Amino acid sequence: MIELRQLRYLIAAAEAGSFSRAARNLNIKQPTLSRYILETEKRLGMALFDRKTRGATLTADGATYLRVAKRIMKEWDELDAWVSATTNGHAGKLAVGFYTSFSAGNLRATLSEFGARHPEVKLRGFERDREMLLAGIENGLLDIAIMIGEAPHPGLMSRSFWSERILVAMPETHALATRERIHWTDLTGERFLLTEQDPGPETRNMLLGKLGMPGYSPEIDMDDIRRDTVLSVIALGGHISIVAESALGIHVPGVVFREVHETNGHTRIGFSGYWREDNENPVLRRFLEFVTARYSMPSVPGPQPLFQQPGKEPS
Repeated sequence: MIELRQLRYLIAAAEAGSFSRAARNLNIKQPTLSRYILETEKRLGMALFDRKTRGATLTADGATYLRVAKRIMKEWDELDAWVSATTNGHAGKLAVGFYTSFSAGNLRATLSEFGARHPEVKLRGFERDREMLLAGIENGLLDIAIMIGEAPHPGLMSRSFWSERILVAMPETHALATRERIHWTDLTGERFLLTEQDPGPETRNMLLGKLGMPGYSPEIDMDDIRRDTVLSVIALGGHISIVAESALGIHVPGVVFREVHETNGHTRIGFSGYWREDNENPVLRRFLEFVTARYSMPSVPGPQPLFQQPGKEPS
C-alpha cells in the first residue's frame, strides 16, 4: 500500500527536480527521501524518475503518476481541512429555534454576525412556540432555543444571553404618543392587546406584575393572532400593546413605540439560550463561546432613539 507520505515525497522531488533539494525543503535527510521513492517504484513495478548526476527528472510513467498523486493529495488536504473545521466548530450545521421577531434586535444581529464569521456553518432557523421549541431540543431536532426569560427547565442547560428594552406600541394618535418617556403608572386604565402565541403569555404575566394591585387588574385581550397582526390592530385604535425591542423591525403605518421606564431606568427583558447537556455538536460550543464574548463587551453606541412626532417619518 502506498502511503500519503510517499506521495508527498514524490511530489516534492518532482517539483524540486532534485532529491537533495526536495529533502532540504522537507527538512529530512536525502537518503531517507531516496529510500521512500525507491520503495514506491518497487511497489508499482515501474521507474518514476531518471536519476542523473545533476538531478532527477520524471519518466513518462512518473509524469502520469504525479498527476494522480497531486489530485489525491489535494482531495486529502481538503478533507483534512474540513474535518479540522468541523471538529473545531468552524463548519457543520446549527439548528436554532426562536419565537421572537427575527427582523430586528439582537437575535438577527447575533445570527448574522456568527454566520459571517463562520461561512462554512449552515444555520437553520425555526420559529415555533415555547412548547414546540423545548420539544425540539429534547428530541434533537434543535441544537439550541433562544427564548424570552431566564427560568430554568429541567434536564436542559441554560445561559443568559442579552436583554432588550420593553416598549409600548400604540396608535400615533394616542395621548401618550407625544411623550418621549412613559412610566408603568401612565398605563393604568389602558386596554392591552396581546397574542396568545409566545411570548404573549409571558408578556401578560409581566403586565399583571407591573400594573396589578388590590382592587385593580389591567384589561388584557388575548387573541390567537400573529405579533405583526397585533400591531396592525393597534393602528386602528382602542388598544395598546407591550413588545420587546426586536419588534422595531416590524413597520406598521400609524403605530409608534415608546420606552417604558421604572424608577431606576428603562424596563428590560432577558433572553436566554437552552440546549441539551449531551449535545456534542462542536458548532454549538462555538456559538455559545461567540454569544458569551459578544455580550460581555460594553454595548456601543447607545440605544436607538424612539421618539418622533406622531405622523412624521424618522429622518
